[in-house]
Order: sequence, then structure tokens, then C-alpha cells
Amino acid sequence: MTFTQDTCCTQTARYMRAAWTASEKITAAKVAVAPDPGFPCESSVDATGTKGLMTCQGLLRGATDYTANLALTTSRGTFSFEHKFKTMGDKLSGLTWFTEFEDARGDPLACAAASVRIVEKYTTNNDPLTATQILQQGQAFNKSRDPGIDPAAIAAMQKKLDARNNYHYYRLPTREEATKSAIYWLVRSGKPVHVISLAGQHDPVLVGFTGTFGTFYDDPANAFSQVIVMDPQRGDMRPETQNHRPDKYRTTGFQTGQPLALDEWYGDEWWLRFTYISPIRMPDGSLLAIDRNDGSYPVPHWAGQFVILVDDADADWPSDKEGRVKWH
Repeated sequence: MTFTQDTCCTQTARYMRAAWTASEKITAAKVAVAPDPGFPCESSVDATGTKGLMTCQGLLRGATDYTANLALTTSRGTFSFEHKFKTMGDKLSGLTWFTEFEDARGDPLACAAASVRIVEKYTTNNDPLTATQILQQGQAFNKSRDPGIDPAAIAAMQKKLDARNNYHYYRLPTREEATKSAIYWLVRSGKPVHVISLAGQHDPVLVGFTGTFGTFYDDPANAFSQVIVMDPQRGDMRPETQNHRPDKYRTTGFQTGQPLALDEWYGDEWWLRFTYISPIRMPDGSLLAIDRNDGSYPVPHWAGQFVILVDDADADWPSDKEGRVKWH
């Protein structure tokens, strides 16, 4: 008997999704989770009778030690197996920060690429490509004229770097819903969330929050006062990079997770003051349309929306498509 659970086992996603594989045919499976989460949990059995998936109907409590007790029935009787894990708290720890300025004098185009690198390193403990290389390879996946990498390319690169990272982008109509959804997916997936900010031109990584997130998206207990983000530009403290947006403060907090009050998060143009905007004004004064333009969706698509990228575990859906999972 073997268990496979992504993000296991010390900062595990609060949505339990644990696969099991048995060495003989199973006729029935039942799971009990302790401590009792307060909602049903169950285990499926596939057609071969040798594999299944344990899931629960809500989000487990954060920073809690759980045991999933799996009872499997075979022709020889019923046998029990324990799977232990601890859910993530309100902030992921152990992430590695990377700058977007690998060339201190280069153009600021690699913020999303650096965030892809942050996610790759945290989720797999591998670091195969620099941000510059991710930017160069990722541009082939763009579905727009974005001079960096767009949301479709961000998701495609996360999948290319590791097939277990099933990121997809989602569009939300308001900054409040985008923020709440980002926090929900952070705890549901146990993985950092890309939040497209600066009117579509930046990509900080949401790694935590201050407050409470209950067992489902519309739980009345949900309340949060801060988001915690890593930023590939504003965490770079080197003097030679300070000419990029000198009007914005920098701090080493952006290397580990900087708390931001919601009034700053919602009100500062660097964050979510504005929706995704297309066209954008280029340094030479020209206008460049950066909305999705490959004909897959009606336009405007990203423009006028708030965009986040999350690991929704939808492995069968192409990475460059808008996500299809419903959560509220």
C-alpha cells in the first residue's frame, strides 16, 4: 500500500486529495479522518480495483495534524492503513526568492518568469532554469503580444517545468473577489498563487494572508486583513536596480513574504488598483495591445478583469486555457 499526496506532509494543502495504490484487488474502501473535520470524507476505487482517491468535501483546518484512516476490503478481509499529514498554516514557509533582474541593467520583463521560478523551486525543490531562460522559452507560449510572458505562457511554463504543477489562469470581475479567490486557492492547493497586478504588467506571488479562512469559499468565518506576497522586483535591494520604479519602496520582506494591508493592496496601482489593461503605453510612446488575441476567446478577454493563476489540479485541461474548475 502506498499513498501519494501532492504538497505532503508538513505544509499540506487544506483540501485533502490523497491517492492510494494497493497490491491486490480492492472491493470496497472507506476513510475516516481524525480529528473529525465536520464534513464527509470518502474514498473512490477505480475500475482496476487497485487504486483510489481520498477526498473531503471542505477545507481542513490549517496548521493541524491529521490522520486519514483508510479501510480496504479484499477477498481476504478488511485491512486498515494510516496516512498522516499536517496542513499548511496561513503562510507558506521555505520558499526561495529570485530577482527578475539577473541582468541589473536589463529591461524589467522577467517578473513573471522569476515568479514561475519561485513556484518551481518551492513545489519541486528543483531549479532548472534562470528567470531569463524561463522568459525566453515562455514567450513561445504567449497568446498575446505581451513583451514578457502572459498568463497562458505562465501556466504553460509551470507545467513544462514539472507536470505535477497544473496551473491555470482565472478571470475575476473585482479586486475583492480576485483576492479572496487567491487566498482560497492558496490554502486549497498548498501552492503559491500568481496574482497579475500593475494593470497586467506585474506578477507577485501570494504566499499567505493574515486572518481566517474557513472550510469553504463563502464560509461566514472568512475574514482577512492582509495579504502576504513575494515580489521579484521590490525584493531586489541592489543599488544598481533601484532606477526601476524608484517611487516604490523596496524591502527584504518581499523576499520572504511581505504583509500588505488591504487598503494598499486594493489602492496602489502596483497591486490591484486597476484591472488588466490593453493596450498599454510603451516607453517610446506607442500603444501595444496585450490582450489574448489567438482567437480562442472573445475579446476583451483579460482586459477589464483581474487575473490569477492557481494550481487547480485539473491535469487533463490544457495549461494555456482558462481554468474550468468552479468553486463558488
